[in-house]
Amino acid sequence: MTPPERITLARLPTPLERLDRLSAAWGGPTLWVKRDDLTGFGLSGNKVRKLEFHLAAARAAGADTVITCGAAQSNHCRTTAIACARLGMAVQLVLRTPDGLDPGRPVGNHLLDRLAGAECRYVTPSDYAHRDEIMAGIAAEVAAVGGRPWVIPEGASDALGMWGFAMAMDELAGQLANVMPGTSVTVWHAASSGATTAGMGWALDRSELDHRLVASSVGDTVGDLERRIDVIWSDAASPTGDVIPRPIMELVDDHVGLGYGQTTETEWDTQAEVTRLTGLILDPTYTGKAIHGLRVDIAAGRFERDDHVVFWHTGGGFAVFAATVPFDHPNRG
Repeated sequence: MTPPERITLARLPTPLERLDRLSAAWGGPTLWVKRDDLTGFGLSGNKVRKLEFHLAAARAAGADTVITCGAAQSNHCRTTAIACARLGMAVQLVLRTPDGLDPGRPVGNHLLDRLAGAECRYVTPSDYAHRDEIMAGIAAEVAAVGGRPWVIPEGASDALGMWGFAMAMDELAGQLANVMPGTSVTVWHAASSGATTAGMGWALDRSELDHRLVASSVGDTVGDLERRIDVIWSDAASPTGDVIPRPIMELVDDHVGLGYGQTTETEWDTQAEVTRLTGLILDPTYTGKAIHGLRVDIAAGRFERDDHVVFWHTGGGFAVFAATVPFDHPNRG
């Protein structure tokens, strides 16, 4: 299947780096990191890969207003706001907050949403369950005054956004072929709305790559992730009657801790250790939680010493500036 049209926003390829100090400290496989925190474009992380396809389609449709949704500290919403500022498009965001109210003084990603000129609407978690209907209503409002809306689902996680990571997996495969040809690796990544995993799995299934995916959930059950990924794959395959992918892939929900957006003391400890040993800046919601899960599984003996694991750093470092450490942590600063 030929990928859809895309616009160039990210600086690609992002680096693949070996983490020797972290590998030695954790005493397991050789660890690598795929640096999607370095996609450029406002430090937008992995989200910009998916937006390259969605915003190309939006421009082709003549859209002038983009509507999307997420949590108040959503990396996707922040990336959308910044990308649309570059392209001269208006943005309306549906943001989930605990009480459905403006959080007040903006910090982290929410601050960047506002700086980029996004119009923000706040909803409760119960209302957010109806986010697609809410966004459709906003799109109708925009159209009623002569605007041309384009709605992007949560995380740009659909059959269009998936292509960002189908292409990204091909990018990684080329890098691996250069540094360790013929070696199989495990790609460990944070999973939430599903398109990152769906795109990676699609690429593996459609290629001769002998790598394995582990999608570490940051809040949802394996069943929820499976359903989202299956919908994305079905929507991507149906226009051409293509077959549904069945890649070598494992979804795990053993490391969600307290749940989405909530961080335990041990997760903070892991995140601080990784920064001290690598200089990488992680975020507590996604990359910090996912790499803590990797550490736990290394300690449990999941990998052999001669294995290679690529941790996909999906970015999101701005969220750390909005985090409140809920205990007397020695690295609290």
